[in-house]
Amino acid sequence: MNTGGSHLKLIHGSRIQKITTGFKVLKKWLSHPEMKRSHKLAKRPKIIQYIDFLFSVAFYGATLQDYLVFEFYNKSHKKRKSFVTGRKLHQFFDKVNNKNRTDIFREKNRFAEVFKTYLGREIFMLNLDGSNIDDAKSWLSDRSMVFAKPRKGVEGRGVTRLAIDDNIEDIINYCLDNKLDLIEESIVQHPEMNELHPHSANTIRLITLVENKDVRLVGASLRMGNGGHVDNAAQGGIYASVDSTTGKLDSVAFNSLGEKYANHPITNQPIKGFQIPFWENVVEICKKAALEVPDVRCVGWDVAISEKGPLLIEGNDRWSRFVWQHPKERGLYNKIKDY
Repeated sequence: MNTGGSHLKLIHGSRIQKITTGFKVLKKWLSHPEMKRSHKLAKRPKIIQYIDFLFSVAFYGATLQDYLVFEFYNKSHKKRKSFVTGRKLHQFFDKVNNKNRTDIFREKNRFAEVFKTYLGREIFMLNLDGSNIDDAKSWLSDRSMVFAKPRKGVEGRGVTRLAIDDNIEDIINYCLDNKLDLIEESIVQHPEMNELHPHSANTIRLITLVENKDVRLVGASLRMGNGGHVDNAAQGGIYASVDSTTGKLDSVAFNSLGEKYANHPITNQPIKGFQIPFWENVVEICKKAALEVPDVRCVGWDVAISEKGPLLIEGNDRWSRFVWQHPKERGLYNKIKDY
């Protein structure tokens, strides 16, 4: 419901590319099944709904997902203005993040090099031309479980959990065939985090903003798996808001469709009030990491909690406004509007 594979042209393309791509995306939104059904949610004629949506795109910079997830069709002008929409967020990123440095966060191999001391696990880069297969065999021989992913993947796409026994060659061939060139040790998750969902690493998204060599927190969320081995909302996971001062979950959980969960749908663990262990250490590691590349001023850090403490999974120079804003059930534009 967002811009899909067109987002890079909308962000980094030429003026002509941005205009033509924008019209293509708008056409897709208007023909989207959810858009066609949305007038029923608003309880008004289709034509009024379409006019209201187009106004929201033009005036508030909303995407179709903004319009539906944040329920703009039921909100006043004042409340709509308070939300961070797609256009507002990308304008913010363009102002605060140096585009010449963001490849550190988009290429997982570069991220692993720069933030090696924060990862708390070993990572092997597999050459897709097969030139380091022998090294891969040696590295895998000491491990029973790994995760493989493409070095430029996003939203958990392509992440594969692989059990190792006497099938090392099969695993390497599988990775080569599927272009999974980053292989990392599996994380032994903290027992308390397992209470939420034991089959995935349930990760914190902590957003930092560098200001004059100081680091402030913009917000925090917790993403949880929901039956799969990844916790991304785009892959079926759920998410809740975190009080960035205490590390306690201060909302119920949501999925990408806007459905609410007071308890985890699989483990039945209550969501609101859950205390994330090692919270002070989570804040500390993210603030420290934020100063490693200070000209990418605003980063959404994904952090897992192991038995020994927090470790970085990755950093996002363009993070999700939904995981951050949706669980609060209110607009958070006041957090970034002065930049």
